[in-house]
Amino acid sequence: MKNILVVDDNQMMRKLIKNLFPGEEFEITEATNGMEGLDFVKQNPVDLIITDIVMPKMEGIELIMNLRRDFPKIKIIAISGGKPYYLYMAKKLGIDGIFTKPLNHQSFLQAVKRVIQFPATADKLIE
Repeated sequence: MKNILVVDDNQMMRKLIKNLFPGEEFEITEATNGMEGLDFVKQNPVDLIITDIVMPKMEGIELIMNLRRDFPKIKIIAISGGKPYYLYMAKKLGIDGIFTKPLNHQSFLQAVKRVIQFPATADKLIE
């Protein structure tokens, strides 16, 4: 079973993402901000992190920077409803995909499956 951590301060978005994977063999955990997400990753194995960019306490860019420093091989997909510049910055940090909100459910689901199930061959995903 693959472990996915969804980091987003919006409870509805976390629930939406979680509901995209019914019947899939993914264990999905939620965190409400980057600090909570980073603490979780330090204590638990995670195959993929899906993170929002604009959040309180620790934003997604800072989370990604910390993850790249401490867990360089972890897979990351960033999502944001904010300015495209934030996703551009995330992409420059070497993540595995970026998506704007509202999510295209089908494209997002396919990207997650590709990144998490075939990490050696997954191309960098950009919507």
